[in-house]
Amino acid sequence: MESLILILSILLLISLAAVTYPFRPFVKRRNALLVSLGLFIAIGALPSVKLEQPQTVSSGGQLDAVIEKRTDASILQENQLALLDSTNTDGEIPDACGEGGLALNDVVAVSGEAPIRQEAKATAPKLKNEKASQALGTTHYYQIDNSTTVRRTCAQTEWTKIKIVTPDWLTHVSGWVPNSSLRVIERTSDGTRTFVEADFYWDSDTKKFKSQIISVVNRISRENKSCKKIDAFSVAKSPSRSGPNDPVFFVTCGSGARAFNVFFRPSRAQNTRVFSAKNPLPLAEATDACEIAARLNATLPSTVKFSRIWDLAYIPHALGRARVVSSFTARNAFDLELSYRIDCLFDGADLIETQIAEKFD
Repeated sequence: MESLILILSILLLISLAAVTYPFRPFVKRRNALLVSLGLFIAIGALPSVKLEQPQTVSSGGQLDAVIEKRTDASILQENQLALLDSTNTDGEIPDACGEGGLALNDVVAVSGEAPIRQEAKATAPKLKNEKASQALGTTHYYQIDNSTTVRRTCAQTEWTKIKIVTPDWLTHVSGWVPNSSLRVIERTSDGTRTFVEADFYWDSDTKKFKSQIISVVNRISRENKSCKKIDAFSVAKSPSRSGPNDPVFFVTCGSGARAFNVFFRPSRAQNTRVFSAKNPLPLAEATDACEIAARLNATLPSTVKFSRIWDLAYIPHALGRARVVSSFTARNAFDLELSYRIDCLFDGADLIETQIAEKFD
């Protein structure tokens, strides 16, 4: 741009000189004058070039002499980086969301209790639990507590939008909670969750054995392959299995229909015996054992005809139990053939329960 202005300026001087004394290519003063006016207008239409002068710090050393102007974009970037520093994203950079937030999409734990709000501010309305309010006749609101895990869908400086992960029946609930109510889940090097004191509900029975219970629950989580999903908040004393000065506790593994309890004594914290999961008895072996049970309960065992195909049902469970349901026929003392249903329950390789009922169809 500066070179163009310089060239036009030289041409303007030449044309002005030709106005005083005409010379080629300006044969007449009138032509030189028109060219001079055209060049003058062209130079005036060009954008001006401003040379930036470097700012210097005064001899007094006052750094305020140099002021860095920060744009909204730079502030937004700093907020995002600050949030990223406290999260585990496995090297992936999350997307931006909301007002300077990040869509982390990681699962975190909860400290204490906090209501879920409709917007990211303390004065925003709380999220109403419509079903509970209608059923109980009073207003109830959703909240999170130590028994809850949540997914951070938009983490901002002071507030985070979350979606409940556990318990399973609240996974449709999402809203805003303060960052102070969330905490990162501790994990081992292989990714297994490490349960800490804040993950449990402590009552008069359990708080006496805090360290032992925390140790045992973490061992169950690591050693029992069927307990990859464990609800530490469910730990409680078993009234049926505990005795005088012999407390027995349990923790729930799994969820829904596949949930089961693992029982333990506090002394297992020092016991090196592994909390290995029982394997359900395989179908063929369970069927054989159930047929033997049918023969043992028949008046004439040799007359038993056990159904191994049409009426047979086999249901294994993560707890290590298996259930076999089938039918059989057998003759009674009067030589009459009767039909029966049989239900066999196995705990590992042990048959722990058998139910037999006559069929009337």
